[in-house]
Amino acid sequence: MSSYKVSLLHDGYFEIDMGMLVYLRGSYYGKKYRAALKPMLIQCDGGNILIDTGMGELPEHLAGFYKVQRDGKGILMSLREHGLHPDDINIVVNTHLHVDHAGNNHLFENARIYVQKREIEFALNPARWMRGGYIAEEIKRLKLHPITGDCTIVDGVRTILTGGHTPGHQAVIVETGENTYIYCGDIAPLRENLEKRSIVGILTNPQEAQDALDLLASMKGVHIFAHDNTQISI
Repeated sequence: MSSYKVSLLHDGYFEIDMGMLVYLRGSYYGKKYRAALKPMLIQCDGGNILIDTGMGELPEHLAGFYKVQRDGKGILMSLREHGLHPDDINIVVNTHLHVDHAGNNHLFENARIYVQKREIEFALNPARWMRGGYIAEEIKRLKLHPITGDCTIVDGVRTILTGGHTPGHQAVIVETGENTYIYCGDIAPLRENLEKRSIVGILTNPQEAQDALDLLASMKGVHIFAHDNTQISI
């Protein structure tokens, strides 16, 4: 692929306790944060790639918990602003399968969806305390392409298995020739996580999360923070 255009899309915002975004910071517990939903679009000669897909429409039992705010604009409108329809997306890469990162996967029927094998397994049978993050019945309907470990998706786009936040969480690295973009997923959902070396508050393995955070911080490029509401474009 000789030509790249990298953009952030928007699927609105959702309300979340800050204590879930930054680990063991007491003053953040009970403090609400308007978390952005920001899939990343890669337009290139070989097609269109989407990193994560946003929240989607939630079932009733989750809608009250997440409190999504779209202000009339979701991922479909965001795609239209780039002249695209869901059928134009060839590849989706999910950092993980939590509903706020994979909730719109079903819209992309023509895309090959890359997810870590261990993430798929965990999402279909999650630990009790993380069941609210997944919609297993939706995941079962998807045609997912499982990968194992670090993987090159296409020339210039690769994944790094991080674990930490979930067992199969992965970061995505995009090298355009001019810039490197590091899509941190929920290893660093906020800029603060990276700058203050503070891991996220929802974890399956804190040490994996810390090691992954330090690895991503050491990489030179433009870091993308999936929920930071101050970073709305790149």
